[in-house]
Amino acid sequence: MRDPSRHILFLATEYAAGMRPYASAIIHALWQDGDQAVIVTKRDDYKQDFADLPAGSVTWIDYPTTLLGKAMFRLRPTRLIKAIERLIAETDINLIYSLTEELVLASSINRLQRQCPVLYTVHDATHHDVKFNSLIDRAKDFVLMARPQRLMLQRTRHIVTNSHDQLDHIRSHYPDHGVYYAPFPTLVNDAIAQGSGRVHELEGVEDGYILFFGNLHLYKGVHLLYNAYLSHPELQDRALVIAGSKDIYFERHEQQAGNHIIFINRFIDDCEVHDLFARAAVVVYPYISATQSGVTSIASYFGKPMVLSDLPFFKHTCEGFQGIEFFPAGDSQALAEAITRSLQSPADTTELYTRQYSPQALTASLSAIINQLTSPMIE
Repeated sequence: MRDPSRHILFLATEYAAGMRPYASAIIHALWQDGDQAVIVTKRDDYKQDFADLPAGSVTWIDYPTTLLGKAMFRLRPTRLIKAIERLIAETDINLIYSLTEELVLASSINRLQRQCPVLYTVHDATHHDVKFNSLIDRAKDFVLMARPQRLMLQRTRHIVTNSHDQLDHIRSHYPDHGVYYAPFPTLVNDAIAQGSGRVHELEGVEDGYILFFGNLHLYKGVHLLYNAYLSHPELQDRALVIAGSKDIYFERHEQQAGNHIIFINRFIDDCEVHDLFARAAVVVYPYISATQSGVTSIASYFGKPMVLSDLPFFKHTCEGFQGIEFFPAGDSQALAEAITRSLQSPADTTELYTRQYSPQALTASLSAIINQLTSPMIE
């Protein structure tokens, strides 16, 4: 276990969407007396996530609401840097553990590393495929996402990833960095496990539908699932439910789809996730590319069969378990065939959750890394 005399400053500057359960799971798994956290959020209700931690141990910074304020925070997050430096100076902190990419710190990470070792979580060593509606959107993505991601990866000296494929990539490109692997934490929190909220868009929809759940980005291959469903009438005995926010980036064929395809194009609250998954027959993740992801933790928690593209991360996490069907990434025909096989011979995936998302394995792995980095011998 972690040395109780060595204390962590947990850092989460993108505490929203998929990053929120990730950061919360790790903070709660590792927390010890004397630890601190700095968290940037856009929503006051998220502050209840850490109500169980000691008073005064979590510093909350509200994300700016105005366009100018957002721009200034992205370019020079003075309040954030001052909060981190104050805690380093006033408390006994031995390591900063960056959990949510912290892209706003790209220009100041070297300064922070001179004051305290930083363990940086790399979620995306290579930038995801994104469909842009304009050159302005492309430029915005480069300035706010792609370039800061690259700089943080180049500049941080100690890195942890939850993907073996990503581990090999980073080690080959940055041989001078200390790079570590830890299991991906489960994204299932108490609100999901015990959720009683109903998804109102599914009223009147028969149970046993085909489900995709997640933000609608090009790299997640949702268009492949949509087109496979339309092209294969044998799948249309069941509804297709596509649940997640962001713009629908692909062309829709409303007349051809009829009432068989339900888009729930909004943020899905944690309390609704139980209802959404419990009623599904199969969960499909047709990603074109993936670095690391915890989406399979939710489906396997509910024991649902899954159809996954054969990307290295999915293969490493899920191969060999019952209830998993793989298909060649990008192949719409093979996707349809894999869904058909899964529906014809469904199998429970609970064993996948039990073995791959064990809190004990996560805690032991991260504690070993942290003990190594907080040794008095570290430079």
